[in-house]
Order: sequence, then structure tokens, then C-alpha cells
Amino acid sequence: MLATHKGMNISALEFMAVLDDALSALTKNDIGQREQEEVLFILYSMRTEIVLV
Repeated sequence: MLATHKGMNISALEFMAVLDDALSALTKNDIGQREQEEVLFILYSMRTEIVLV
């Protein structure tokens, strides 16, 4: 992740917008609450490798 996002200057706000979009897609496709939480947890765990690197 770090090599891919280095120099892109992705802000925390932009990162959270992606999480919001992911949650919307999961909800729209009737993915269960537990699975949504797992996906969001995994995505959020990558925050330090994506935001402002």
C-alpha cells in the first residue's frame, strides 16, 4: 500500500470518503452488518499506509 500511495497526498477527509463509499456499496448489495464491519476494519487498518504518505 505504501509504495502505491506514496506521493499522492491523500487527505484524511478523502480517505474517509472512500470508506463512506465502500459502506454504501456494501449496504446497497445487502452485505450483512458483521461483514461490513470486517471490511471497514481492514480498510481502516491501512490508513497509515495511505493518508499523507
